[in-house]
Amino acid sequence: MKNFLRENLDLIEELREKAFLNVQRYKNIMISSYNRRVKSQSFQVGDLVLRRADALKPIGKLDPTWEGPYKITSVIGKGAYELEDPDGRLLPRPWNVHNLKKYFT
Repeated sequence: MKNFLRENLDLIEELREKAFLNVQRYKNIMISSYNRRVKSQSFQVGDLVLRRADALKPIGKLDPTWEGPYKITSVIGKGAYELEDPDGRLLPRPWNVHNLKKYFT
């Protein structure tokens, strides 16, 4: 009986190690596919961008989803930007890169 339990414990440890390796391999596959698919976007100071229409305002189905153009005045951290409207007024809060897109003139 003791031999049987020892063999099962060894088998459980082997299965646990295999499962751990499978999870690690899966994580690496997901990381590489994400990195191939996602393109990081960054803007420079002075670039013109459109910003996503503010979620706090109720918008209808036919209302525009982008507002602008706005000028980038400063870069805050890795993905946040301070924006300025065409009249030269700064917007009250920074905007994340996911809510901005390049404005082409």
